[in-house]
Amino acid sequence: MPTWLTVAEFAELAGITRQAAHAAAKMASRRRAWRGCFLSVRQVAGGRGGRSGTRYEVALSSLSEPLQAAYLDLYSSPPAPTCIGRETPIAPNQGARIEKRYRVIQEAIECEPRSVERKAEVLRAAKKWNIPARTIYRWIADLEASGGDVNALARKLPADAGQRRVWVSRPFDRAYLEAGYPATDLPELGEVVDQLIRRGWTSPAQRAGWKQVRRVVLTMFRLDLQSRGIELPATALALSQRRIVAAQDYRIVDIQANDRKRYDDMKPRIRRDNSKFAPMEQIVMDVKPLDCIVMRPDGSTTWPKMIGFMDTGTHRLFRHFVPLPPGEGVRQEHVAEAFIRMVTHPEWGFPQQVYRDNGTEFYIMDMVRDALAMLNAPGARTIINAKPYNGAAKPIESKFATLDRFVFSQMGGWAGGNRMNKKTQTVGMPPKPYSGSFEDFAREADERIEVFEHEPIGSGVFKGKSPQGCFAEHVAAGWRPVIADADALDAAFSRRETRRVDRGAVSIMGQLFRHPELPNGQTVTIAVPWRRGANPLANIPDFGWASLISDMPYLPGEIEGAVETARMQRRNDKSTQARRKAAPPIDIDAAHRAQVTILPTRAAPAPIMDVLASQAAQEMAAAKRAVKEVATLPTPAERRRAARERENELLERALGRK
Repeated sequence: MPTWLTVAEFAELAGITRQAAHAAAKMASRRRAWRGCFLSVRQVAGGRGGRSGTRYEVALSSLSEPLQAAYLDLYSSPPAPTCIGRETPIAPNQGARIEKRYRVIQEAIECEPRSVERKAEVLRAAKKWNIPARTIYRWIADLEASGGDVNALARKLPADAGQRRVWVSRPFDRAYLEAGYPATDLPELGEVVDQLIRRGWTSPAQRAGWKQVRRVVLTMFRLDLQSRGIELPATALALSQRRIVAAQDYRIVDIQANDRKRYDDMKPRIRRDNSKFAPMEQIVMDVKPLDCIVMRPDGSTTWPKMIGFMDTGTHRLFRHFVPLPPGEGVRQEHVAEAFIRMVTHPEWGFPQQVYRDNGTEFYIMDMVRDALAMLNAPGARTIINAKPYNGAAKPIESKFATLDRFVFSQMGGWAGGNRMNKKTQTVGMPPKPYSGSFEDFAREADERIEVFEHEPIGSGVFKGKSPQGCFAEHVAAGWRPVIADADALDAAFSRRETRRVDRGAVSIMGQLFRHPELPNGQTVTIAVPWRRGANPLANIPDFGWASLISDMPYLPGEIEGAVETARMQRRNDKSTQARRKAAPPIDIDAAHRAQVTILPTRAAPAPIMDVLASQAAQEMAAAKRAVKEVATLPTPAERRRAARERENELLERALGRK
C-alpha cells in the first residue's frame, strides 16, 4: 500500500512553505511537473478548508529519490493516530475539550478512511453526542492531518496570542484613537495607568475597597491627561473592576505601615511539631479576658480574667480565674498565685521552659529562673519572651479562641465577642450576669474545659488525639511531674527584708508576726510573698524557711493569753539553755584578775583642789540626793499596776509548773 503524505508533511520534507506545497499538489492534479517530477496526488474528504471539505495528499513514491530517502530516515513507519499531546500551540485550559472530542471520534478513527464502517461510526456518534456529522469529520481530519497529535482537537492560539490589545480600557482606547491622537502613545498611557493602580493600592484608599482605589486612580489619570494636553469626554475615562483588582496585592504596603498586627498575621511562617515535647517540657502562659459577666458578693458585676498555662506537649490548659475590681488588671501577684497552683497540682508540676507574653505581669517569672535552670541542661533557655504582636507564634492564642466557641459561649453571662455591643442579648440594655457566684462560675468553666479536653483535635500535628489522651499516653510511658513546695515558691516569689526578733515577734508593715522557732534578739531574713493573702516567711537559723503567723491580741482576762505566754516563755528558756550549752559564759572575774595583774604600777597625780572637802559642795550633793529620792517614789496608779503585774506573774508561774 503506497504511503500518502499530507501537504504539511510534504512541505516539511521538501523544505518549502505549506502554501508552496499546496500549489505544487494543485499543479500536479493538473498534470504539471514539480521540480522535474510528476507528483501523484489525490483528494481526501474531511479537509480543513474549502467549500468541498477536501484536502490534497501526495504519494511518497512519486517524489524524487533524495526526498524518499529523507522520509525513510525520519520515519521508520507511517505515523498512527495516538492520544499523546505534542507541541502544537493551543489555547490554555483545553484538557476537558480535547478529552471530550477524542471520546466522540474514538470509534470512528479506528475504521479505514472513506469506508462504510467509518461513516456508520460517525453517524452513530453524531446521534449519541448530538453533534453534527460534518463537525466529527472535521475533528477526525484534524487529528489525522497532525499525525495523531490530540492537541489538534483543541482551539488554536490566535496569531496575536500573548500580545496586549487593550492599553487603558476599551472605551478609552477607542475614544483616544477617534480623537486623532497617535496610537504610538497608547502603550505609555497604559503604563501610567498600571502604575497609578499600583500606587492606589499602596495608599490609604485601599482600606475602602477597589471602588475607592478606582476613583482615586481615575482622578490622578485625568490630571495626567490634562498635563499632556489630551482632552477626552468623561465617558472615556473608565477602568474595569478586573483591571483594578488585579493589582490588589500591593495593598500589603499600606497594611505594613498602618496595621502591623494584620501585617504580622500575613507573614510567611514555618510549622513546628510540638507533639515531640514531653508534658511540662514547655508551657505557654497568657491572660484571657473573658466575655462573661459575673456577680460579686456585694451585688456589683465584674468581667473575670483567666490566667492560662498551656502545655504545648499535650495541648492541656491549666486555668486560674481572677475576679478583679473595676479598672484593675491582672498583676504579678495573680500570676504568682496561678503559677504556684499549677506547680503544686499533682498532674502538672514544675515546667522546664516558660514561653511568656510581654505583659509586665509576667516579669515575676524572672524570680524562678534558678529553679527552672535546675531542670535543664547548662545554658538552656528557660524563659522565652514572645515577640510583640506575634499571636500566631503562641499556640495558646488559638486555644483561647477555641474555648470561646465551645466553652465560654455556652455558659450563662456570655455577652458575645464584643462586650461593648449591648445588642448581643438585649437592645440597649446591659447583658444578664451569670446566675451563680464567681466560685460557681469558675467551677463550671473548669468542668466544661475538662470535658472539652477529652475531644479529639481536628487539625495540626495533634489531629485525631485529645489533650487528655496525649497526657494519658505519656503517663503510661512513665512520665511523672516535678512537684514543688508551696512555701518554697512563696519564698521565691517575694521581696527580701531583714527584721530583728523582739520578744519572739517581728514587725512587718506595722503588724506583728510570730513563729515558735524565731530566735529572740536575732536578725532574720524575711520574705514577703507577692501572692495576695500569703503569710510572710522567715529564714530561721538551723530551721530553714518557715511561715509566720499573725500575732492576734487576746482579750483582757482570757486564760488562753496566759497559756500562750507561758508556752512561748518556756520555748524561749529552752532556746536560751541550748545557747548556754553551745557557748558557756566566760569567767569574767578570772579575766578581771588577769587584767589587774598585768597593769603597770604608776603614781597618782596630785589634785588641783579637794572639791569634796568644800562645805558648799557637800550641801549641794545632799540636796540633789533628796530631790532624786522624791522623784523616784511610785504614784498610786503605778502601785496598783505593779500589784496586778505581780498577780499575773504568779499565775503564769503556776500554769508553767503544770
